[in-house]
Amino acid sequence: MKDTTQDRQPWLDPDTGTCPVGETLRLLGGKHGPSVLHCLMSGEMHFLELTRALDGISRKVLTAQLQEFERSGLVARIEKHDARRRVGYSLTAKGADLGAILSQLYDWSQAQRDPAATR
Repeated sequence: MKDTTQDRQPWLDPDTGTCPVGETLRLLGGKHGPSVLHCLMSGEMHFLELTRALDGISRKVLTAQLQEFERSGLVARIEKHDARRRVGYSLTAKGADLGAILSQLYDWSQAQRDPAATR
């Protein structure tokens, strides 16, 4: 009789058969995704504020990332009905929960830094 306990993969979700960590990392998006979420942890920001805060990201890439986060339910788009018709973005409850995890990753990253490299 073959022992099947070794064939099981404990990191896989039993319902979907996918790795929850991998799914979360895909949800974070590409290169700039975590930075966008990290910026929004401080509160609602307008699109132009985000472009200024996120050095090295084009408006096109930022727009695509924000749209993806909206579809995923991480970010809410708030239209301002003022003379400038600005648009603000803020984290949803789901996004704020993920933001807390990003903060932990930030803390871990800071703790792992080589003190000699900062000199």
